[in-house]
Amino acid sequence: MMKILVVDDNKVMLNLLKTLLELEGGEAITLTQVDEIIPTARAERPDLIMLDFHLAGGNSMGILQALKSDEVLKEIPVIVASGMDRADAARRMGADDFILKPFRPAELIERFHRLIEE
Repeated sequence: MMKILVVDDNKVMLNLLKTLLELEGGEAITLTQVDEIIPTARAERPDLIMLDFHLAGGNSMGILQALKSDEVLKEIPVIVASGMDRADAARRMGADDFILKPFRPAELIERFHRLIEE
């Protein structure tokens, strides 16, 4: 069972992703606050983190860099999502993958599996 930390300030998106992961037999830990990401990732040790590029009230790319420089968390794959094509910027900051919103649920699940199995 995959455990994914999903960070997005859109609660509708969080609920949709939580439902999608549960239908796939996975578990979603959902967050809306940037300052909760690192402590939650340390406590939960998710298989993957899905991070919205634009989070209200925070610097998600700064958090991405912090995740990737943390000795405990750096091996957790991070997929960044955005409604604008920010793939290059996300990868420069350390993202393992990028997905453009809106995405097809099947494509997202396939990427989750690929990243977790690498």
